[in-house]
Amino acid sequence: MDDRSTSGAFEIGRFLCFPDRKLCGVLIDAENRPGVLSEISAVSGKHNASILYIAFSTSMPTKKTTTGLAFLDLTDADVSAEELAREAQKNKAVKNVRIIYPPIEGFVADNISNVLLMNGERAIIMRLQGYKGLVANIRKHFGTAGETFLYYIGFDSGLEYAKSHIEMAAKLGLADPAQILKLISTSLFNCVGYGRMEVRSLKTNPLNAIIRVYDSFECELGIGSGKPFSFFTRGMVAGCLTGLFNEKMSAKETRCIAKRDPYCEFNIKPERSAQ
Repeated sequence: MDDRSTSGAFEIGRFLCFPDRKLCGVLIDAENRPGVLSEISAVSGKHNASILYIAFSTSMPTKKTTTGLAFLDLTDADVSAEELAREAQKNKAVKNVRIIYPPIEGFVADNISNVLLMNGERAIIMRLQGYKGLVANIRKHFGTAGETFLYYIGFDSGLEYAKSHIEMAAKLGLADPAQILKLISTSLFNCVGYGRMEVRSLKTNPLNAIIRVYDSFECELGIGSGKPFSFFTRGMVAGCLTGLFNEKMSAKETRCIAKRDPYCEFNIKPERSAQ
C-alpha cells in the first residue's frame, strides 16, 4: 500500500514482502464458535510473534468449522513456526494447522488456498499492474476499437452481476429493482474495490439514473488525460441497470477524475432515448 492510498482502504493480505524479516503463514481449521479467534491469537502473543494479518472465513454462520489465514513475523519470537503450530493445536477447537513457508526470507504468500471464493463463487484478485495492462494499455494497442471492446466487456459483466444481485435479493425477500440497485448492487460494487458508488438520483418513469463513483479504479489510470476515461465501468453500470430493469440502457460519463473532476458521474437512460 503506497502513500496515494485513499482513506478507508483495506489491505487484503494475500502476501507480504518485508525484507530482512522472518515471515511465515498459517492456515488454521478451527471450530466455529465465539472466542476461538482470541484464543488462537493469544498463542502468538505469548511468544512475541507479531500477527501482521489475520482473517477467518466460513461459508455459513451455522457451519461447524471455519478456516483462518494468518501471516506472522517471527523475527523476535522465542519459538519456531512448528512450535507455534503444535501449541495452537493443543486447543481442542483447533482441528488442523498448516504452515506456509516463505520461498525466500522476507517474502511469504498464501500458495495453499489458491482457489478464492466470494459468496461461494470463484473470484480472482487483479493487482494494479494486471488491470493497468488490461484496461489502460488496450487503448494504446487498439485505439477506439479497444475502448469499444472495453465498454461491451463491461456491459456483459454488468448483465451477469445483475443476475446474481437479483438472485441474492430474492433470498432476502427483495424484488424492487430500484432497491436492489441501491442496497445490493452499490454495496457489492464498493466492496470489491471498483470504487465507491452512490446513486444520486433514480427515476423509473421515465427510467433515468445518475450514478456517482469516487476513486474509480479505471479512471485513476487516466488522470491528466483531460477527457472521460471510463469505458469498462461505464459499460458495467449500463449492463447492470439493463439486467435489473429489463430494458437496454446506455451510460454517458459526464464528469471524470481523469479530467480532474472530484468524482466520475454517469447519466444512464434507456438506449432508445439516448439515440
